[in-house]
Amino acid sequence: MPEGAGQHEPPTYFANIVTTILNVDGMMIELRQYLPAHAEVFKNTGGELAPIPPPRVEEVYKVAPVARVVLTFSAVRVLKTYLDQALPQMEAARKAGQ
Repeated sequence: MPEGAGQHEPPTYFANIVTTILNVDGMMIELRQYLPAHAEVFKNTGGELAPIPPPRVEEVYKVAPVARVVLTFSAVRVLKTYLDQALPQMEAARKAGQ
């Protein structure tokens, strides 16, 4: 569900899983919220703090997408270029504690 947006602003969605479908003309991106219950997370760790393993593919696709974005081939290329530049900066900032 989109968060409250202003009158002239696009909706904002929270997603922690992205699935994609590629074809020769572009890409469809589906944003999903995968939030397992605490009991489910701790069931496999015996109640101890531990990294949460990634969900199985079947679990991801059980969750309906909250949004779907369709990009043309040229838009996918621009997104790739942007991410190639932005991700190293984000990683450096995270390591620096910013």
